[in-house]
Amino acid sequence: MPDCLAAALAADPAAVAFFATPDRQNRYAILYRVQDAERAETRAPRIEKYVAMPARREKLHP
Repeated sequence: MPDCLAAALAADPAAVAFFATPDRQNRYAILYRVQDAERAETRAPRIEKYVAMPARREKLHP
């Protein structure tokens, strides 16, 4: 897990709990999309999006 994603998750307990619950497909999709971003300017909005997903009860793959 990238350090920047781990730090963002650690700041939000609901996000930590949510990230522990998805199946392997959803967890891989999130990690891949964060790691695939080469620049911090691209990575930061993606991390914000995935950390905010628990409040909306969303998953990438239903």
